[in-house]
Amino acid sequence: MTVNWVALLQVFGATLLATTVVVTLFVLGIRALSGDRKVPAYASFAGCVAVVLYGLSLIVF
Repeated sequence: MTVNWVALLQVFGATLLATTVVVTLFVLGIRALSGDRKVPAYASFAGCVAVVLYGLSLIVF
C-alpha cells in the first residue's frame, strides 16, 4: 500500500485555501456590520454560505 503524496498535498492546499476564503469573508462581514454597512456585510456572509454549500455538495454528490 502506498500513499499518493501529490494528491494529499492537493487536498491540503484546497482545504487551506477554502478555509482562508471563508474566514476572510466572515471577518469582512463582521467588520462591515460594525461600520453600519449592511449590504457588504450580507454579501460577505452570502459568500461564506456559498463556499460552505459548495463544499457540502462536493462531499454529498
